[in-house]
Amino acid sequence: MSAGGTRPAAATPAAEKGPSWYRLVLWSVLAVALLVRVAVVLDFEAHHPLAERPVIDEASYERWALEISGGDWIGDEVFFQEPLYPYWLATIFAVAGPDRTVVRLVQALLGALTCVGVSVLTKRAFGSTVAAAIAGVGLALHPTHALMACLLLKPNLFVPLWTLLAVLVVGPSSDAAPVDGAQRRPDPRSAPSARTVLAIGVLGGLGALLRGNALILLPVLVAWPALSRALRWSYASQRVVRDTGLMVVGIAAILVPTAARNWYVGDVFALTTSGAGTNLYGGNNADNPYGRATEFDWVRGIPEHEAGDWKNEAERRTGRTLDPGEVSGFWMGEVARSVRDDPALHARILWNKLRLTLGGYEVPDNHSYDWDEGFVATLRFLPPGWPLWGFLGLCGVASFLVVARAERRAWPLVWLNAAYLVTIVLTVTSMRARLPLAVWLLPFAGWYVVAWTRKERRVVLLAAAAVPAAFLAWVPVLPADARAEDLDERRFNLAVYLVEEGSDEARDRARGIAEELDQRYPGTSRVMTLAAQLDAQRGFELVGRTGDTAAREEGARLLDSALDRMRVVLERPEVNARERFRASVVAGAIQLGVGRPDAAVRSFRTAHAFDPANEEVQLGLANALYLVALRARDRGDSGAALPAREAAELLEDLRERSRDPATRQLFESRLAELRELSR
Repeated sequence: MSAGGTRPAAATPAAEKGPSWYRLVLWSVLAVALLVRVAVVLDFEAHHPLAERPVIDEASYERWALEISGGDWIGDEVFFQEPLYPYWLATIFAVAGPDRTVVRLVQALLGALTCVGVSVLTKRAFGSTVAAAIAGVGLALHPTHALMACLLLKPNLFVPLWTLLAVLVVGPSSDAAPVDGAQRRPDPRSAPSARTVLAIGVLGGLGALLRGNALILLPVLVAWPALSRALRWSYASQRVVRDTGLMVVGIAAILVPTAARNWYVGDVFALTTSGAGTNLYGGNNADNPYGRATEFDWVRGIPEHEAGDWKNEAERRTGRTLDPGEVSGFWMGEVARSVRDDPALHARILWNKLRLTLGGYEVPDNHSYDWDEGFVATLRFLPPGWPLWGFLGLCGVASFLVVARAERRAWPLVWLNAAYLVTIVLTVTSMRARLPLAVWLLPFAGWYVVAWTRKERRVVLLAAAAVPAAFLAWVPVLPADARAEDLDERRFNLAVYLVEEGSDEARDRARGIAEELDQRYPGTSRVMTLAAQLDAQRGFELVGRTGDTAAREEGARLLDSALDRMRVVLERPEVNARERFRASVVAGAIQLGVGRPDAAVRSFRTAHAFDPANEEVQLGLANALYLVALRARDRGDSGAALPAREAAELLEDLRERSRDPATRQLFESRLAELRELSR
């Protein structure tokens, strides 16, 4: 076929003939995908150390879902995180109870159905049942997608919804469609029905309630009828205005109630959330050269407080009170200012994010695939994810643009992939942000493999496409030490959770991790704080052994050593606010335990200034103030009232927040004593 010309379609293979073969493919893909995901879920729950301890966003979504299922359907703040996933999670909780296993199995089923959806999408785009089988099986065996079913995260709902959206946008397939570049002229009558267009708009709106970057894609959907007509793909001119209007109506049906709810609770216009500015800043600032998901010094790392942390920092920098919309605008302004000051730096950041997004490394966010794989052995038996299927998908897109650009039904997938890629590069890249792209590239992977089997294929062009694809998918972007630090970050977090668990076995595991990290990163503040926590736990245990003088002396030595470590950390001017908070909490707990309440008050005050909602800090500060008040009373000092009143205020707040009757009773008993002291 010459440029712009056509050639007769190659003979259709026997495997492409008949609907029965296609149905068999779909059922087979469903069976394989479901089997793989159920196996991964069971393996995850049996062996992963965090299976029963959701962290960061997972913990936030679960907590939010429990509040919703408990009756708080409206909430009282402008959404900061996209709300649809917690509401969907709450629906499962309302039906089956707060059982994570049920949630994971439901997500496994949704993931398996998504694999079927990818097969349908491939068939519609390219008309090839073989390509559909390859794409569906590719996702069925995709390890990152299989792992996602185990995690309480938004892609479990976003990916199936937007795969369905892509299926509807591409439209019904033509069985006569070739895969080697022969032109297929769509019948204008094949344009989507009014109901289909409305459904596309609704799905687009739902997607925006799951991922903030999907909001950027909505104008692309609205413009789709006009674009299709302009390119003479499938639209008759009289349908453009109607379908554009229907698309807007579908999107508005989802987003207008959400915006109205935000206005009602916060008197602020926010179409979905107030987090747009913070998301943009997160991936576009001078301290984050690769645009990855990262932590900031002023953010506590607790999602329910994240909006407040960003707000407090924005108000500190501006010197005035800001509403949620103004906070978002401030952080957008910070990005604009930084771009003006150093455009070359931001060009490099965008390039790095593009490379990372199209590269083989699964960039960690709440979870790290490389770390999780160490606990979920089933994943190690699956073929590579992006290094295989991402590579083939990129090959397919590059080849398609040259060899089969006349195959018009696949062009919506090209545009969706390109538009979604732009949204990631503009914001923050990560494993879960990239996952929809991995799914939408699979039809091109299936087409590319089938294109090699055609008798009249363009071998040189197909082979040439592999060169840039291999560079993008296989050449590392992050230095090896940065990838090693990603793994060590997860190991450190695990050690922290083990310390909080408090059992002897957990402490031993945590100590082993801390010793290994100390060898890699000697003298770092966070490792010193972790070691101090372990020494303090062991020290208090030994000090409590009455009648064992040697043990008590060893315990006292460990406690002094832990305090010395915290003193070193807190005296370092370069220690950021978050690490200073952690060190202050550990120091305060030790000081309180060894009978130094005045020092404990100072330490807990430092921690409380950073995180005033932390219950552990509130309780520690209240107990330290209580001991200060007792000592003042015993000395006959009139200064007992002030610390007693402050302690009472802290305990009253804790009592109101507690749902445990026994704990509330304990607080009430202490409050009665504090009221007496405050007189």
